[in-house]
Amino acid sequence: MQDDFRGFRRFPAVEKRIGEITSEDGRVSVIGTLIDKGEGKITVDDGSGTIEVMFDGNIENIQVGKPVRVIGKVSPDGFIAGEAIQDFSGFNIQLYKELSSK
Repeated sequence: MQDDFRGFRRFPAVEKRIGEITSEDGRVSVIGTLIDKGEGKITVDDGSGTIEVMFDGNIENIQVGKPVRVIGKVSPDGFIAGEAIQDFSGFNIQLYKELSSK
């Protein structure tokens, strides 16, 4: 193992419901349904609200209506600057919501 590693380290993403996100949050992780997609941006709905997520990279492989997890930084303007998006097809969102609310 290298002892003098001085690489970049990100703060961990905090799992949040969209309705609970504030401008003071740093990096967040959101699980919801992709409800709209445009050039470099998507809109995600998790039942507590919707939020736009802006991406610099390619998001063509993700389809509207599919469950997704988005990780990114919260912007003061009320959107997420997306760092990663994962297709959560096969993930049981209803069960997740039931378990996370307990």
